Amino acid sequence: MNTDDNSVERLIKLAGEPELPSDAGMRRARAASEQAWRQMLADSAPPAPRHGRFLGLGFAMAAALALVAWFVGRAEFDHAPAIVVARVVSLDGTAVARAEDGIIPLAANAALPARTTLESRGRMALAVGGSLSLRLDRGTRLKFDGADQVTLLAGSLYVDSGGLNASSPLRIRTPAGEVSHIGTQFQVFVSDELTRVRVREGRVLLESRGGERRQDLATGDALEVRGDQYLLEHGLPSFGTDWAWAAALAPVLEIENRPLSEFLAWLVREQGWRLHYDSERLQEQAGEIRLHGSLEGLDTAAMLERVSLVTGVRLEVRQGVLWVGA
Repeated sequence: MNTDDNSVERLIKLAGEPELPSDAGMRRARAASEQAWRQMLADSAPPAPRHGRFLGLGFAMAAALALVAWFVGRAEFDHAPAIVVARVVSLDGTAVARAEDGIIPLAANAALPARTTLESRGRMALAVGGSLSLRLDRGTRLKFDGADQVTLLAGSLYVDSGGLNASSPLRIRTPAGEVSHIGTQFQVFVSDELTRVRVREGRVLLESRGGERRQDLATGDALEVRGDQYLLEHGLPSFGTDWAWAAALAPVLEIENRPLSEFLAWLVREQGWRLHYDSERLQEQAGEIRLHGSLEGLDTAAMLERVSLVTGVRLEVRQGVLWVGA
């Protein structure tokens, strides 16, 4: 084999053996390489020495192989799996999820990728990450911009980070600006140009779109923003009808072999109540009493009744306080 042939062989080896592309990718590669080949022939000068012809052929073959490899990589990139940002926990009624590649059927444990827009005609609960819970009221439209950012287009969104010690980078875009939080429970409501934020627990920050105004909100605070008008309230209750719809969507606690104290702590947090034990001795006993069975399908009143009957401990709710004992 002469020097020209060795040059061609080395070029082909340098190009490597690409993985076989799909049929569609191969057709695109052939068309592109054929066009490049024809253009090269059209632009070529009068016949060159044999050495130049072989070298040009080698470069053309290497370019064609590289082009095929590029199409394969491009196809793999275009069909990369979408990043899942949330999962459906429960759905009460109907809802529509619109993704970039079409409609996503919604059911328990359905995965939602980024850039999905939810239109909730009923009510639904979503899980984001390890502990973050998002709950949508009827008539809510929510867009997932990414793993840690959503846009509330309309309706009511309830956020539960999982506790004051839990951290979440979630940011919520609204007409009034961007809402962020520190381990908390809160609601955000949007209707046209009106944005309302209400905090049940923890702290929330609302930063206007231009960044010229920042408003801190704490437990019991509510803020309404319409244009440049801000209305701030303090000392609002953490329970009642404004919160009841979100509590109804809470995932039911599995009580099998759990202590009574854990069930009571979970319940008052979901309902926004305070917890009061009749005595320190009873509080200690609540940590020792173990529950069995299931609370699936029961509303709050039925849960309290069943647990009270099983444990023999009196449970009663009065004005936002769960009384335990006599």
